Amino acid sequence: MFTFDRADRRARNMSDMMDRLGLDADAFVHRRFGLDLSSAIRTCQFCHADEVCHDWLARAAKSSAEAPAFCPNATLFAQARAGRAAS
Repeated sequence: MFTFDRADRRARNMSDMMDRLGLDADAFVHRRFGLDLSSAIRTCQFCHADEVCHDWLARAAKSSAEAPAFCPNATLFAQARAGRAAS
């Protein structure tokens, strides 16, 4: 069931995860990699691991080389990091 509280928490989770990975919206602008920030947002909003994500973010270091395995955006975030490094 959709609730605004849950949507808000998922948005904060995604923002925090991107911060930990050193990503911002510009990291998704690499056309040659075909990355899509709106797709990442949708994926996060429908993720069933929002509580696990919230707990992980509360315990994890302030920076990370990769998203945790439970994150459905882990591959997309890795591609964005690779694109950022290639720039």
